[in-house]
Amino acid sequence: MRITDISTRRRGLGETEEMGGGKMIRTIVLGVGSFGEKRARAVKESLFGELVGVADADMERAAQVAQRLNVGRFSIDEVFEKETDVMCVATPNKYHTPLTIRALESGKHVLCEKPLSLNAEEVRKMVEASKKTGKFLKMGSNHRYFTSVMRAYEIFKSGELGDIVGFNGRIGNNGERVKESWFWDKEVSGGGTLLDNGCHLIDIARWFMGDFSKVMGVTSNIYWKECPVEDTACGIFVTNNGRMAVISSCWRQMAGYLHFEINGTDGYITVDGRFDTHGGDKVYWQGNGGKTIRCEDFGHIPPNSYVLELDDFYMALQNGRQPEPSGEDGLKIMGMIDAIYKNNGKEVNL
Repeated sequence: MRITDISTRRRGLGETEEMGGGKMIRTIVLGVGSFGEKRARAVKESLFGELVGVADADMERAAQVAQRLNVGRFSIDEVFEKETDVMCVATPNKYHTPLTIRALESGKHVLCEKPLSLNAEEVRKMVEASKKTGKFLKMGSNHRYFTSVMRAYEIFKSGELGDIVGFNGRIGNNGERVKESWFWDKEVSGGGTLLDNGCHLIDIARWFMGDFSKVMGVTSNIYWKECPVEDTACGIFVTNNGRMAVISSCWRQMAGYLHFEINGTDGYITVDGRFDTHGGDKVYWQGNGGKTIRCEDFGHIPPNSYVLELDDFYMALQNGRQPEPSGEDGLKIMGMIDAIYKNNGKEVNL
């Protein structure tokens, strides 16, 4: 099933209809800060998911979210004994590895928010636990489910662009949301804007181009001078046959900033999301060697990426298919980011 078929299927199904006669997939969300609550609300809105409850180290916050969503409230210690099919881990990065491993070992499939953990070594433990338990691990990647990005991928898969030659992208936000929060604490976050924002575009670049074999990048602090992690980063990623993806991220962009371009042998495409539309962006493309520049504007479509991602995740589980991006994908992305952090300014073979 194509990614864009998810939206079509949602329009054709009633809100309470189950997929293919199968049971609804019971889900508990671990960590209900701002993003965790978004995940929990998306489960409630999904066609195939049933939100059993939420858990958080802060029991008062868990109780407030549980009350708003009319679901159960659990402590972190008790949640692994609950009857559920899926756990969605949306805590600060430091806790992703231990919570994900406990969830997998308790017999649950896991959707873990990006980045999968602090570094590749920690992610590898998660991937190994997934293999050992036979349970699926998926990295959260809601940017794949922006309507504009899904449309760009559909155009690419149609063959209009020919073979991909290169990728150039920029992403970020104004930094105010993460200012002086746990995102600034390297012990908890693992890194700054490259890990927070850049991983989205690295994932999208791999989705279009495949694996990379070489990386060079730099990080710096340009605006948030007191921030212990980088507020600006740029990476150059090279495939075995020399194709390049150039990706930059920054915590001093416009809020919700996203823009990327893809050059092909027969065409060109750009996703323009520079103005905080979160998926309601414009897509421009030129294909099949022609000169006509076409445009589709998705500004009228309300943001729905978290729900679409969960629908696709649940459909994969229903069909016994590995959800994407997988834990292995997350491990490769983390390895690319680690290479920049450890070798700032130096070229590294992956």
